[in-house]
Amino acid sequence: MTRNEVITLVRSLISDEQASGFVGGDGNLEQPEGTNELLNYLDRAVDAWSEERSAANDIRFLSEFNVSDGDPLPSDFIRFAGLVPFDVTDNIIRYYWDVSPLRAKYYRRGRHFSAMVPEEETGYNLKDERRLAAMCAIYALNKHEFDVSQDIQLLLAGGASDGAGKYSHAT
Repeated sequence: MTRNEVITLVRSLISDEQASGFVGGDGNLEQPEGTNELLNYLDRAVDAWSEERSAANDIRFLSEFNVSDGDPLPSDFIRFAGLVPFDVTDNIIRYYWDVSPLRAKYYRRGRHFSAMVPEEETGYNLKDERRLAAMCAIYALNKHEFDVSQDIQLLLAGGASDGAGKYSHAT
């Protein structure tokens, strides 16, 4: 699916196929309505889903990077995969002792929809795209009014895209 197709799916899930409810605004707090608002909700869904999948040790979210003393963490960093001989303070890596640069594995966040162009393929599989669209619909219908952690937990309990079927969503 492309980014636009996922937006269309979200609009279908929230009964806004004619784009009458989420139009006009540019997605900021003063003018929250619009496709940009839906993109913000999709990005929020990606963040929550990535946290969930990294907690389940989903290898699709593993990545590596070269670590030197004083380097910042990658922008898509969630957590390290295993033990590492350094500390992180204010997103800056500090070695415990003098060592040469190392490679470290970490769990990363999925790619945000707002970083994609409209006709670009998302790179997610169909089941993941549907799950993200459903999470986005929950956020969009709620509009920051109520706690949606229970709704998200019920959605995530529906089964993992890798067949694991286990989720533990902490909010």
